[in-house]
Amino acid sequence: MKNIKVALKTTISLFFIVTLCCGGTAQETGINRINKEQKLYELSVVWKELSYNFANMDNCPDVNLDSLYREYMVIVQNTENDWEYWKSMNRFLCHFNSSHVYCRQHPEYFYDYLGFLLLTTTYQDNKILVENIGTHNADKIKIGDEIVMVNDMPVLDYLQEYSIPYIPATNDESKTIHQATFGGGSQINISLRNEALKFGMKTLKGIENVTIAYDKYFNPSPKDTAEQKKRRYLDAGASKHFDFMRENLFLEDKVNDFAFIRLTRCDMSFASFFDEHYDQIMQYGNLIIDVHYNEGGSSDVTWHPIQCLINNDTIYTYPEKTRVNNALYRAWASIKILLYEDKDVPEYHKENFYPYYYDTAFEEINQGKNAYPSGVPDSLRYKGNVYVIIGENNGSAGEYFVAMLSQNKDITFLGKKTIGAFGQPLLVSLPSGIEVLINTTKSYDFRGQDISSGFPPDYEFDFSEIFKINDQQEMLGRLIHEIMR
Repeated sequence: MKNIKVALKTTISLFFIVTLCCGGTAQETGINRINKEQKLYELSVVWKELSYNFANMDNCPDVNLDSLYREYMVIVQNTENDWEYWKSMNRFLCHFNSSHVYCRQHPEYFYDYLGFLLLTTTYQDNKILVENIGTHNADKIKIGDEIVMVNDMPVLDYLQEYSIPYIPATNDESKTIHQATFGGGSQINISLRNEALKFGMKTLKGIENVTIAYDKYFNPSPKDTAEQKKRRYLDAGASKHFDFMRENLFLEDKVNDFAFIRLTRCDMSFASFFDEHYDQIMQYGNLIIDVHYNEGGSSDVTWHPIQCLINNDTIYTYPEKTRVNNALYRAWASIKILLYEDKDVPEYHKENFYPYYYDTAFEEINQGKNAYPSGVPDSLRYKGNVYVIIGENNGSAGEYFVAMLSQNKDITFLGKKTIGAFGQPLLVSLPSGIEVLINTTKSYDFRGQDISSGFPPDYEFDFSEIFKINDQQEMLGRLIHEIMR
């Protein structure tokens, strides 16, 4: 009996020792909490939801969903840690060419292990230029410096390999170096704490190497907090050194009878700035609205300007369609496809059943149903010519504004196709804490065009050089010249 007690006591002691050791190991390897089986399960859940609910497979014609799934079964299980797994899941989703298909949230515990690269850059004239830098690295890099190498790779090649594949973009125009550069919430600006990038900076003496660490911690420990507070951007306004597009602007040209308004974001300033200048706008026969750099915000703030610019008593929301799953029709189609020669299948069966098998069956969900009386009386609506400049940085609520305006047949759209962030995404929550969005609708303008992959202009034109003109009146003159010719 004594020996049993001793053995039991020894076993309990060993249990606590093992527990403590495991606890220490878990603390050191806390970014390795998701095992291979769970990674495979979570990928499978996402694949299943894409199979049943994703509405835009026509926008990624080179993707075979099942083949891609099999490829990533291997990739996700072989990832070194949870961070690499999260990135691989995001890259998997980016194959589907939708701004509304991506990993919206990573597990909460990531914040204890991630750092931020306090650096922003801009792409101009085929160069990556430093736009801003953290104060603690200001002696290494200056605003305006050119980055030519990253980790011994040409910088554009590096961004092409390590940044662009992680951009959830709907069209190639949006999935560009412009969206891939360092800064903001870009995927490339986040990594594990104290990992670093080696930058090759162009100087008068040649290429000088500078190492910058991911050292702005998301969740700093108490001892790091004071130091972290010092790690801010050198100059919060430094981006204006390169950025021509992010400030609201109103201009007039009385000679040519044109008003110009730039609305840069869908926040409270969108409606207030528009209203502030609306009396002036009403004095002109032509109006240019520049939203080509409006990346969105809240669609609610666009509602009053929309009513002012659409000369209708009733305002409609743009049409959308969603996929229809009919298991019985799918089953009938499968029998016909697999057991019969194509020539022996009646056209009636093909027309009615095949769309459910090939996932091309859609139904309208709001066309003609969401109609609202205009809150702006006829006498206060703008009735002149409207020219809307759109572009590849125009997205989300900014695109909503554009699509809604397309019900006014007298409005002309110029520039380049928008981002393509239309539609209602499905939120899929995974056990690890990862949250995935999957787009569920196809969107159309009031002319019947499918705009799910971006709203196309009536006239395509690159206005970028015109917008770089410092003299605002000269810039407006050039815009009017291009619009009227």
